Amino acid sequence: MPGGRDLDREARSGVTTKLLVVLMVAAASAAVILVNVVLLGSAAARNDPVGRLSPRAHLPAAPHWTVRPTAGRMHDEGADD
Repeated sequence: MPGGRDLDREARSGVTTKLLVVLMVAAASAAVILVNVVLLGSAAARNDPVGRLSPRAHLPAAPHWTVRPTAGRMHDEGADD
C-alpha cells in the first residue's frame, strides 16, 4: 500500500463522519421543532388578547391633517404605466 495507509479504514471513517453529521443535524432539527411546539403550547394556554384581531377595534380618530383617499377612479392619465 502506498504510504502505508489502510484505504478501507479511511473509507469507513468517512462514512462514519458523514453519518455523525447527519445524526447531529437531525437531532438539532428535532430539538428546534420540540422547542417550538412547547412555546406555542404555552402561548396558546393563556387567555391574552394577543393575536385575536377583530374588525370592531376601537381605534382613535385620524388627525385632522390626514389626507383621505378619493372615492372613485383616479384620473392620472396612465402616469404609472
